[in-house]
This record gives sequence, C-alpha cells and structure tokens, in this order.
Amino acid sequence: MIFLKHLLHPNRGLIWAGTISVLILFGVLIVASGTFSQLPYMTSGAFWGVWILKNMALIASLSIPVVLGMTSPNAQRRPTKAIGILLGFWILVILIKAIMPAVPNGAASSYLIKKCGPMLLCYLGLLFFGPQLSQRLYRLSLSQLRHLTGGFTGIYLLASLTTGTDWLGIGTGQTIVMFGYLFLLGHWLLRDPLLLRLHQLLLVLGTIFSLGIALLISWFMTNRVAYDPHHGLTTSQHYLDAISWNQPVMIMGLVGILIIFRQTHRLPRQLSVIAQSLLGTSILWLITPQLCQAGLTAVFRWSRQLPVLGQLSLLLLIAIFLTGMLAGIIGGILTLIQQSPKTAINWHALLLRLTVHAWRTWLLVGVTWLITVISIWHLWNWRLNMIQWVILHRELIIFINVLMVYALFAILMAIFNRFWWSAIITLTCYTVWLVVNVIKISDRSEPVLPADTSMVTSLSSIQDLLKLVSPAVIAGVLILIIATNLLAWWLQRRDPKIRWRTPQRVIMMLLAVLLLSSFRFANHPDSITAKSLSDAGDRPYFYSQLRAAKLNGTLLQFANNIDVTIMHQPQGYSKITMRRLEKRYQHTAAQVNAHRRYASMAHQSVIFVLSESFADPKDVPNLHVQGDPLPYLHQLEKTTTSGKMISSGYGGGTANMEYQALTGLSLTNFSPTLPTPYSQLVPYQKQTFAISDLFNYRVAIHPFTANLYNRKQVYQKLGFNQFYHLEGGNHLSYTAKIQHSPYISDASAYSQTIKQLKSHAGGQFINLVTMQNHMPFDNYYDHDDYPVSGTAYLDAQHKRNIENYIQGIHYTDTALKQFNHELDQIHKPVTVVWYGDHLPGIYNGDSMQQYGIALHATDYLIYGNRYSPAHHVQLSKHRVVTPNDFAAMLLAQMNVKVSPYYALLTKVYEDLPAMALNSFDGAANNTANGSSEMVDDNGQLVSHLTKHQKQLLHDYRLVQYDLTAGKGYLASHAFMDR
Repeated sequence: MIFLKHLLHPNRGLIWAGTISVLILFGVLIVASGTFSQLPYMTSGAFWGVWILKNMALIASLSIPVVLGMTSPNAQRRPTKAIGILLGFWILVILIKAIMPAVPNGAASSYLIKKCGPMLLCYLGLLFFGPQLSQRLYRLSLSQLRHLTGGFTGIYLLASLTTGTDWLGIGTGQTIVMFGYLFLLGHWLLRDPLLLRLHQLLLVLGTIFSLGIALLISWFMTNRVAYDPHHGLTTSQHYLDAISWNQPVMIMGLVGILIIFRQTHRLPRQLSVIAQSLLGTSILWLITPQLCQAGLTAVFRWSRQLPVLGQLSLLLLIAIFLTGMLAGIIGGILTLIQQSPKTAINWHALLLRLTVHAWRTWLLVGVTWLITVISIWHLWNWRLNMIQWVILHRELIIFINVLMVYALFAILMAIFNRFWWSAIITLTCYTVWLVVNVIKISDRSEPVLPADTSMVTSLSSIQDLLKLVSPAVIAGVLILIIATNLLAWWLQRRDPKIRWRTPQRVIMMLLAVLLLSSFRFANHPDSITAKSLSDAGDRPYFYSQLRAAKLNGTLLQFANNIDVTIMHQPQGYSKITMRRLEKRYQHTAAQVNAHRRYASMAHQSVIFVLSESFADPKDVPNLHVQGDPLPYLHQLEKTTTSGKMISSGYGGGTANMEYQALTGLSLTNFSPTLPTPYSQLVPYQKQTFAISDLFNYRVAIHPFTANLYNRKQVYQKLGFNQFYHLEGGNHLSYTAKIQHSPYISDASAYSQTIKQLKSHAGGQFINLVTMQNHMPFDNYYDHDDYPVSGTAYLDAQHKRNIENYIQGIHYTDTALKQFNHELDQIHKPVTVVWYGDHLPGIYNGDSMQQYGIALHATDYLIYGNRYSPAHHVQLSKHRVVTPNDFAAMLLAQMNVKVSPYYALLTKVYEDLPAMALNSFDGAANNTANGSSEMVDDNGQLVSHLTKHQKQLLHDYRLVQYDLTAGKGYLASHAFMDR
C-alpha cells in the first residue's frame, strides 16, 4: 500500500531519487550485459549513444551527494531508518555474494565507475552527519559560504589538473573529502540567491557546452593514448573499462542543470526515507554489478538477439521495475517499523557505552592491532615503505588477525569471566606465538604451520625443539610469562567489575568458536569462508609460505593451512583391496617386462628439464608471429617423441608440473584443498616416491632462490644429493644473463648441467628448472626480432610483452641446440625429458572460456644422445600428454623394465586420456584446485570413459591415495620395486 501511495502521490524528493536510481541502474545494466562491447568501435551512432548513456549514469551518481547537500538543512532528525535499511541491504548483498557460487569476480570492464568501493560508506557518513554539517554551514554568512565553496573548488581543480597530485584523495574521487565537497556545492546551490538572476538562455547554452566537453574529456580519460617508438600511437586504456568519477567539467555541467531546476523551482526540498534509501541502493548497484551479471545472465543472453534499441529499451524497463520494486520493499519495511512497538533509544547513552565505557575492549583491540602490525613489519625487515603499504592497503587482513585473537579472548572470558586475566593471557599467548614464528622463520624461512603441531605431542620432541632456541630467548619468554601473570593479577584486583552475563558468555563463546572453526573451510572454493577471505584480500600463496605470512600475518597464514585434505578416500580402499591390486599389477609388470631389454638404470643418466614458461607462440589462438623463433625445436620434434603437454596452470604453477613429472601422480586426484603438494604434502610425508629413486645419485639445479615452493626441503626429502641454487647450497658455476634480463640464462643453466654430467662418473638423475623466461617480460632484450599481430592481446603493453617473451624463447631454442650438441660429445648414455611448464599469462585478448586447452598446451620432448637407448626412438602415443605421464614414457623410450607401480603408470599413459585441472577455469594456479578434465590425442575433451578406463582410473586413485594420504600398504612391499 505504501508503494502504491507513493506511486500515485510522489513527492519531489522521491521523483528525484527514483530518476537518479533508474539512470544509475540503467548504466550498470548496460555495462553488466556487455551491450557496449557488441557495438562496432566508434563507427555507429548506437556506439556513441550508449557511451552517452553511460555518462548520464555517471552524472546521476555525481548528483547524489549534491542532492544530499540541498536537502539536509530541512531534515528534522538523523535518518537512522534509512541508514538501518541500507545497512540491512548491504549485509544481504554480502551474504548473497558469499552464498551464490555463480557470482563472478568483477573485472575492470564489469563496473560503471572506477574504484567505487568506498562510495556507500561515504554516502552513509554524509547521511548521518549531513544535518549537523548543514546546521554549521548555515551559521556562515553568504559571503563566507561563497569563499569556502570557491576555495574548495580551486583546490579540487588544482588537484585534478596537477599531474601526479592527489591531495586528500580529491584527485581520484570516491573519498569522503570528495563527497564532502559535492555536499558543500549542494548547500551553496540551495542558498545563493545570485544563481536565480543568471540569464537562463546563456545558462542552458553553457550547460550544454560543458556537458559536451565533459563527454569528450571522459572519453579521452578512458581511452588514453600512449606513444611507443615501435608501434606508434596506441590506446593504453580500454574504452570498455570503468569511467573515472573525477570529472571537474562534468560537475560544472551538473551544477548548470541544478541551477536551471532551481530557477524553475523544481529542486527537491527534502528527501523521504524511501528517497534516501533508493539513493543508497543505487550505489549498491554500482559497487556490486556481479549480482546483475549472475542474476540476469539468461535475460542478457536473450537480449543480444534484439537490435540495440530493443536491448536498451529492455534494460531501461528492468531498471524501472527494479527501482520500483525496491521502493515497494522499503515502503513495506517502513510499515512494519511503524506498526511495531516504539521504544525510545537514548543514542547518547548508547554511543558512550560503545566508546568511552568500552575503553578496556578498545585497549585490547588496539594493543592487538599494534602487535600485529609490528610483527608484519619485522617480517619485512623493518622497511618503512612496506609497513605503510600494509597499514593502508591490507587493513582488512590486519582486522582478521585481530578478530582471531579477540575470538581467543572471548573464549577465555566466556569460561573464566575475568577480563584482565583473559586479556593478558590472550596477549601473552599471541606474543609467544609471534616469537616462535620469528625463530622458525630465521631457521627455515617458513612460518609455523599446522603440521608443526605434531612436533609438540611428546616431551622428547619438545626437548629437541628447545635445543634450537638460545637460553636467552627461553629465559626472556619465561620472564614475560611471569611478568604478564603478575600484571593480570594486579589489574584484576584493581578493576574487577567487568563481567559478562550468562547469555552474553554463551553467545560470545558460540560466535568465537564458529569464527575459528570456519577456517576448516577456508580452502573450499564455494564456501562462505573462502569467498570472504578472498574478498578481504587473503593471498595464501601456498607455494611460498613466508611471502604469504608477510602479506597475511602469521596467524592468518596458519589458519589458511588448516583446511588441507590431501585426498578423499576412494571407494573400496582397504588392505585387502590394495593387496589384490598389487598382485594385478605385478602380473601387468611381467607382461610389460617381457618386451623390455634393460633391467635397471644404474649406468644411465637422465635429465628432466623444466623450461620456464616455454610454449610455442604459433599455437596461441589469434596470434600471428612473423618468422620462426623456434627453428631447432621444430626440427627436433620431427625425430623424437614430442607433442603437447596439457598444463594445470596458466602464468604460474611451476612446482605442480614438476611434482607430477617426478612422482607420476596427478594433481587432479588430490583434494581441492591441496593446491601445492610441494609445500603442503611432501615435507610431511614419512616416505616419498619419485622417478629419481631409480638412481643412486641425484642432483637438482635451479638458477634462482630456493625458497619458492619449499624446494630446498622438498629435494632433501626426495633424496637429492646436491642442490645448486643462488642462495647457499651448492655453488652455481655459470650465472651469465642475457642483456638486461634479471634471470640467469638457459645457456648458463645448460652449461651447469653439462658440467655436472661430466663431473660424476656413473649414472645420475638431474632435475633442472630454468628461469630465463620467467615473468615479467619487460624489455629485457635490445631487439625483438619477431613482431606479432592479431587479437590475442588488447593493448600495446601486452604486445610488447609478447614480443619480448618470444625473443627470450628464441634464445632458449638456440641454447637447446648447443646443449644437445654438447650432450652428443659425452661418451655415455644420456636421456632428456624436456618440457614447458605453462604458458606465460600475457595473452589477455584470448578468452580462457573459449580457448582453455590451447592456452594450457605447452611443448615437450623425450630424446637421448647418440649413446642412449632412447636415441631416435619415437613412442606411438605422444601427441597429447600430461606431466604425470613422463616417467612411464621415459621408461618405455629407454626400453627399461618396470615395477608394478610403473606398470600402472604405463597403463595410465597408454589407455587413459591426458588428465589436467580444468583449463577453462582461468589462471587459479595457487588457489584451490578446480574441476578436472580429460583430453584425447586430438586435443578434444573426453566426456565418457570405457569400463576398462574407469577401472584403471580407480586403481590409479587407490594407489595415489595409499602413497600420499592412506595407510601406505604398498609403500613397504615390492609394488614400488622391480
């Protein structure tokens, strides 16, 4: 009824709010539906019409704080109802985003306005303090008001026009300072009588002129042109991206429009609760366009069949309908409020209770915040610029750490109901925790992880840990514990009155336990916890725990590692099942070995070469490369086992490819909560298995730091005898770089490998992980000899990156030719498994949803020097594989007999399609695993398996589970040995 009443008898304020809301929502729907992207670039009237509509929505959003400034003087009281309704809507939107798995992450082209996140908070702030601010402004004389408005206008224009200057956030907009300035403009527009005397015709012409210039400026700001000596003038920003809210000329046009309305007496004098709420919900649409994308996907898809005018008409009707529906819902909420029993709220007393009277709680929170910030600062080696960045840009992450500590306090307070004892014990435990992390990081370059808790389950293990700590540190910790206990006892005696009532204790206990236990789902992709942490900026970086601790704090990083299930138990797993499986593959091994010649690799040398980011650019969709940057590779592919390796990463995930290649285990079989086995699995396994186990001597070479992916500990666990890297360990003899590249060249890495081959007399296994072609690709080379064209990139910068990358892999091709030439000069059998780990993440013009497999297909080779049994051998199945196939392929190419385990891997390689993580999910390489896919030898997805294939896949999963997460029934038997 309220909705109908306001529709039939709308006041001027509601008309203004409704119009603004419709315009903004209309603009959001245009962006979310992709209407603009379907139009021919700059060549049709429809294109420019849609651009004007987007800017009309921008003008409408700029008018919101101005309208508040015009109407706040007439507000009778604080708009608590509108604020409460908006906060309720905001919480509802957050819950919907957390619950709905279909809501995508917003890209720059999904938003109407750039960096619009703070807008709702700014609006709520002005809504709450607006009446009080207007009262203070009314105390100013007209002359003072004009000077104040003119002064702020001058500051704003100067900040906007001065290159590289952003005073108080004015230059970027969307800050409370910018909102306050627009609020001041609205107050001035309401009061200054001089505006009524302006010539109306000149005013209209000037307003039209200003808006026309504003549209041009907005276009140029969104389509900035950069000059590149190699490519000429190119746009450095895309027209589909969000528009900047910092529009001085557009604000001039908006002021002209409002002056015209004032002269015609059509300005709103007051905003009702519904009008205030509608303006706030329009901002909600701006900051969460993903809801439109997810909720109206089917409508958007259907509307693309219509002509442009039909699409726009449909979107306008939707905007009007949703705005009217929201007005009705808000009216219904107000009706419920009016019908509910009225209780007077003493806002002053409530404010005192939450601030002054709660000083103890705020003190606890403040000290916890300070300790957290100092601990992160220490991880950054006391660098001032980094702690400034953490405080300003990681505030939500700091808040989560503080919240976790407060949850511990709440549990203690709920149990003991003694504030100071609970607070001091909490802070002491937190401090000790941080000290323990400092000790472990200094010793192993890694923070404390959940797996480390197993080391304190016995007295002997605790004694072993204490040996790693100096007596001075132990004494200091003991003194700290004693001192804090005395302090807690003294404070509790002096200030014993803070107690929680029983209901509060129960509620706080439940909330605290719920919060801490929610981290059990932190790595489940669609869980509320995972989405909330991701929205807060949590970056687990499982491949580099220390890096993650620097970004997240040691407490949150510990929690990130709680939700790790190695692998879900396959159906039928038991000791009897595994014994039967063992016998079955002993028989399979006997059949395979009947046709194999060599019993062992004792006198063989094998090199696994992971070539960083190597993939033939000619296979990238929509990319044309002039010339052939990889002539030697293409020649070698004709005479060796070669083809495409489907990677489970794009732009990253190196260690996962390396793990699969060495172990023969597939990432697709692991739980989604185990994205990085090198960091989360291998260091904690009692026994590991890898192809390197077939050799008595094993060497790893990685011409970079050993900290990433926990390689130092992993190689030690895998039984490697030597590890050559840049920081400590065995010394690298060859460290030359190419021109301006910061990375050691592949030629140097190959020279190090040749030296190692020559220095050891017998057979050996060498695992080489190169670095030359690692991102970023930033003008490392003096010449780019292979120009590119096409639509695989969106801008000149990515074009330069691609050309620079191609130049780098050309140098790799040259180095590989020299490497193989030198291998042929070594008079002993050497076999090489050479593969690219993933494509570089620089092809931003290709859709992952359309070209997923092509953007995950790298090159691989398996070949031997002239003395190797693998020389000039080509396996029958080789066109499409995954890295877990390499071990079985190596043994087949070298004609070496297999154990039951490698007999299973041989059948997996021969009879199953290639298995990888879903190539169409995007580049989530260091987060939770997504779904998996199977690809046949023609590069096509496989949707159905035969009965034999299903049984083989089940056997494979049973074995992988047994070796990594199960009882290890096969680990201590002949299954792994020939």
